[in-house]
Amino acid sequence: MKRNYAIGSELTYHRVTVVAMAIRPEIPAGRRLAGKGKAWFNTFPLCAMLNLCARAACALAIALLVASAASAQKSRGGPPPPLPDPVQQNPPGVPEVTPDLFTSMDTITPTGVVSGDVGRMIDSESCNSWTESGVHSPTVSAKRLAVPNKATSEYQKACGAFKGKRFMDAEEHLRKAIEAYPDYPAAWVVLGQVLESENKNGDAKAACSKAQGLDPGYVASYLCLAEFAANDNDWTNLAKLSAQALALDPVSNPYALYYAADAGLHFNQLTQAEMHAQSAVKLDEWHHLPELHLLLAEIYEAAGNVVGEAVQLREFLKVASNSKDAPKAKSILAKLEAPPAKDHSSDGSTATDGTAK
Repeated sequence: MKRNYAIGSELTYHRVTVVAMAIRPEIPAGRRLAGKGKAWFNTFPLCAMLNLCARAACALAIALLVASAASAQKSRGGPPPPLPDPVQQNPPGVPEVTPDLFTSMDTITPTGVVSGDVGRMIDSESCNSWTESGVHSPTVSAKRLAVPNKATSEYQKACGAFKGKRFMDAEEHLRKAIEAYPDYPAAWVVLGQVLESENKNGDAKAACSKAQGLDPGYVASYLCLAEFAANDNDWTNLAKLSAQALALDPVSNPYALYYAADAGLHFNQLTQAEMHAQSAVKLDEWHHLPELHLLLAEIYEAAGNVVGEAVQLREFLKVASNSKDAPKAKSILAKLEAPPAKDHSSDGSTATDGTAK
C-alpha cells in the first residue's frame, strides 16, 4: 500500500504541477505553489489528499489569475481607466445635444421607423400636403419638438375642421394654437392654406412666410409659398422656392420636385423638367399628386413627343378619372388618338384625269 500510495502521490503531484505550468507557466508563483504540493501529498491519507488536491487546484487557478492581472497592470503603468458612464457622457464623436441643435439621430431611421419625441410630433403634425411632407424632412428643429400639449390639441382640432372644409372653425383653432405657442411652424403653414381657402391670399402668404422665418429648415413653408407662386405665374420665385425645398430634402419630396418641374417647363428647360417630374412620379406611389401626369403631358407636348403626351394623359385619367381636369384631358387625348383625316385631293384628281381622257 505504501508503494502504491507513494506512486499515487507522485502522480498527483505531477498532475498539479502540470496544471500549474499549463495555466500560467511563465509566472513564478505558479511553480512555487506546485512545488510545495509534494510535501503535502505524503502526509495525508489518500482520500483526504485527493480532496485537498481539488481545493488546491481551485486556489491555484485563482492565484494565477490574480497574479496575471497584477502583472498586466504593472506593465501598463497603473490601473486601467474607468469605463465611461453612458448616462453622463456622450459617445465619442457625437456632439453634445443642445436645445438649438437640429437632430435626426434616434428619430427617423433609414427604414422609416420613428421613435421618441419625433414620432409623437409626426403623429400630431401631419395635416395637409405640406405638413405631411414636412414631417419627412431630414432634420427636425427644437422648435417643432417643443410644442406644448395645449397648442397641439388646438392644432389637431383645426386639422379636423380643415379636412371637413369647416374653414372658419379651423382658423379659430389655429389662432388659439398660435396664441399658446407662437413659434409653431406647422400651425402657421396650415393657417396659410386655410386663409387661401377663404380667399385671403395676402394673409395666407404672410402666414407661410412667418413659418419660413421661424424655422428655415422646415420644408413645408417653402412648398406653401411655392403653391402661391405657381398660382400667380411667378415662375422665377417658383424656381427659387423649389430649389430651396430640394436643398432641404433632395430625394424624398415629390411636391418639391413637382414645382421644380413646373418651373423648368416654363423656362423651356424641358430635359430637366422631365427628370424632376419622372422622379416625383416614382416617389408618389399612392397617387396623391396625379397632376404630375398632366405636367408631364405638357412637357412632352412642348418637346413634340405626341406618344409620350398621350401616355401621360391616359395615366392621369387612370388615377384621377373624377378630377375636374379629367374632361379636358379626355378631350386632348381624343384628338391625339383620332385617325388622321383622309386626303381626298388625290382621288379627285384621278377622277378628273379619267374624265378628261
